[in-house]
Amino acid sequence: MPKLTIFIQCYNRPVYAKLAIESVLRQTNRAFRLIISDNSTNDELFRLVQTQFPGVEYRRRQPSLPALDHFNQSISEADTEFFCLFHDDDLMEPEYVDAMLNTIELHPLAVAYACNAVTIDEDVVRKGSFFESGGKHVIVENPRALAGRYVSRYPNGFAPFPAYIYRSSVVKEIPLDQQSGGKYSDVTWLLEISKRGPIVWNSRKLIRYRMHAANDSNLESLRDRLKLLGFLKRNKLVVGRGVINDCRFGIYKNLRNRSLMSHGAYSRHRNFIDRYLLRYRFKRFAKPETYAYLLYKFGKIFGYQ
Repeated sequence: MPKLTIFIQCYNRPVYAKLAIESVLRQTNRAFRLIISDNSTNDELFRLVQTQFPGVEYRRRQPSLPALDHFNQSISEADTEFFCLFHDDDLMEPEYVDAMLNTIELHPLAVAYACNAVTIDEDVVRKGSFFESGGKHVIVENPRALAGRYVSRYPNGFAPFPAYIYRSSVVKEIPLDQQSGGKYSDVTWLLEISKRGPIVWNSRKLIRYRMHAANDSNLESLRDRLKLLGFLKRNKLVVGRGVINDCRFGIYKNLRNRSLMSHGAYSRHRNFIDRYLLRYRFKRFAKPETYAYLLYKFGKIFGYQ
């Protein structure tokens, strides 16, 4: 039996799912087990798999499950040493499995692994990447380092969620929890995983992350952002006060912008928010990492990096 299972998590997107399945089947290293996990509310993907991918293992979720329950169901079914929860609207580059298995061999003590990605609009590849790295791998040692990648004022980006490969013996004990972070439950889940050991990111762009109108990541949710802040505060000892302050700054800045756009809907709190943002900025200017980040960015712009 291979040591990696790839679940393609599908929901009512047969056209995208077909492309995702084909991208997995084009892997140069076929040492994995592929399972199509169909959470659709119709039979379109079922018929497509029957006619075009008859040899691929297929599991139908009936009745359709809530999104996080679908992920947890697949996690519970993982019976190999590692597993991946890939999204039906993204694409794997042909070297993904080979490169990621090599990363696992190089870093055998990590609890999870991921890679870099480019974004695409339909078939048009955007420039840039999800995270920046000066080396082949980024080792995220602990929850504080991981949280900083998501909410720091000067982040260097983070690996996309569908790129992750998880160590089953560790991750199967940690279910995804909607209450911990709402739409940001993937972040809180990864933070819980990072308490168990380091996470390693391969800096190569091994997947294509699709941006489209139905992307949940396109929509900001203040309520769920506050849930994320609450999670960070409950885990203050492991993430640190600085990460919490950075997250709070982002929320207050968003609130202030909303208040100006909505003609005083938040006017009762505007003075408090303005004072907090001003104090925060003064404190940031006193910290050396602010200038280190600015020098790094100038170096990128002028070609010194």
